[in-house]
Amino acid sequence: MKQKMLDQMASVTEAMYLREHAKVKPVLDAEARLRGQLAKLDRQYQETRELAHSDHAMKALGADLLWQSWHSRSKRQLNMELAQITAQKLRAMDGLRKAFGRKHAVETMAKEERQRRKVELAEKQRNRLMNQE
Repeated sequence: MKQKMLDQMASVTEAMYLREHAKVKPVLDAEARLRGQLAKLDRQYQETRELAHSDHAMKALGADLLWQSWHSRSKRQLNMELAQITAQKLRAMDGLRKAFGRKHAVETMAKEERQRRKVELAEKQRNRLMNQE
């Protein structure tokens, strides 16, 4: 294959890889945001749990049960969103892996072709020099 064509293919596969990479970033950001929210919710739960054991007024009013119910609903919702984002991430990462594989294959072919041409030119120059003597 000609070097110019390989270089053009390398440019195209690089652009495709960057496009796939751009698709993955928002998904990774959303995943990190959800994991952060879950961690924050767990910290709040631990802090409130310790407070609820010592505060009899909260127990008497049933606020501790309301809090636990809200916590469970919130955690369930965040986990469902995280599962959906994780599925999106897996699909996006699959596309990214394929794009990277194509990019790498074309880059390798272009590099090997450059090396082959370099050796071929060196061989031609050596033959020319040998024939002049």
